[in-house]
Amino acid sequence: MVFEEKRENLLKQALEIKENGKVYSNFEREFFSLVEDIIIDMLEGEDSFFGQFLVRIERSIRFNITWPLATVPKMQGFKMYFNPVLFLYYDKREMQALFKHEIYHIMYGHHERERVLKNKYTTLAVNLALDISINQFIKNLPMDSYKLERVNLEYGSNLQEDKPIEVYAEQIEKAIKSKLSKSIKDEKNDSIGDIIDLSKAHDVWEESNLNQDSIRDMTKKTAISSYNGKAPKDIVGIINAYSEKAEISWQDALKKVIPSLRAGERKTIMRRNRRQPDRLDLRGTLPNNVPEVIVTLDISASMSEEEFNKILIEVLEITRTRTNKITVIECDNEIRRIYEIKSKNDIKRRSAKNGATKFSPVFRYIKENNLRNSILIYFTDGVGERELEVRPFKPNTIWVLTGEEELSLENPYGEIKRITTKAEKGEGGTAGLDMIKEYQQEHGRYF
Repeated sequence: MVFEEKRENLLKQALEIKENGKVYSNFEREFFSLVEDIIIDMLEGEDSFFGQFLVRIERSIRFNITWPLATVPKMQGFKMYFNPVLFLYYDKREMQALFKHEIYHIMYGHHERERVLKNKYTTLAVNLALDISINQFIKNLPMDSYKLERVNLEYGSNLQEDKPIEVYAEQIEKAIKSKLSKSIKDEKNDSIGDIIDLSKAHDVWEESNLNQDSIRDMTKKTAISSYNGKAPKDIVGIINAYSEKAEISWQDALKKVIPSLRAGERKTIMRRNRRQPDRLDLRGTLPNNVPEVIVTLDISASMSEEEFNKILIEVLEITRTRTNKITVIECDNEIRRIYEIKSKNDIKRRSAKNGATKFSPVFRYIKENNLRNSILIYFTDGVGERELEVRPFKPNTIWVLTGEEELSLENPYGEIKRITTKAEKGEGGTAGLDMIKEYQQEHGRYF
């Protein structure tokens, strides 16, 4: 029996099961046999990565989900649920596209990001944002799938390609509130009726009780084991990022600067008190050569996502070499945000891109807050002022350049290092769909 005949026969059975509750004894076996035929085709072609990924996913049938497929991170691994009534309406190429859709959700951390977004926006806005952020890069999707063009048409919006889901969710939410178009809840698919409900498409994700780190670790292991050298370039970029390491030995770099700095004093029993040397019960002091580290991130418009992603890798390495806190300053032509980190879990997504680059605001902040003994690590593409408006107290700055430009300052008051960046545009462009490429939530975390 050819594929289309199998599909039509199974669809007829699925509709009868949905209508009458009568379960055919061989239905599940025959249905998953059809699914395996699709996966085999993917394994043997250019979609081998997706096929390998699917092999590692457990499968089950649920007639109550409102979308053809839904994948949930479970303790034992990812589990994919099928609604046969919805899934079997599509042809083989559309089914393969739906599989890719699910795997893109996984690869770009949408399960964890959705948890944060749904606290800020309506479910419909979040689901639309999640789907259009990946659908724009998948071919042969069913006609009823939502892409940029359809959302722009129905909502009177002007969404652009290669934008973070946070941007999409915010803009779609505004369009919904402004009543620029009718709600998708009022839409009916011509062939399937009103069974499909996008507003509930990802509701099943709530069944996962895994934390972010567990989901990321599971994604990493599944992706690496599924990769055999063939995958879309944006997927390859994510997989490569799993093993990407910092270029700078921060332990050595900081050691060179720390001996010349003092950060107060610490008590010790190895030295007598200077003021009362005869009193053995009083402890003396020693210089505390563990100064605070300030990491400044250039968030100006000239900084590409590729450059910023490389910076994050270096910052993560710095957190591994430091036991005390690190202060992060985000600055373009002015300081936009300051926060503290003690581990990788404290790193926030970058603030929105702004204007030109100015280094002086950071040095002014250091002076005004008497942080002269701190080490400043400044990540930038180098394009900024020629002279600082505030002269540093000491040459205790480490400049890390991310591009091919030289540092614009005539006097850097410190050491200059460089990390390499190579921007490649893949099937998914330079969109931030990823754990690496896209932004995380305003109060989210980088992996």
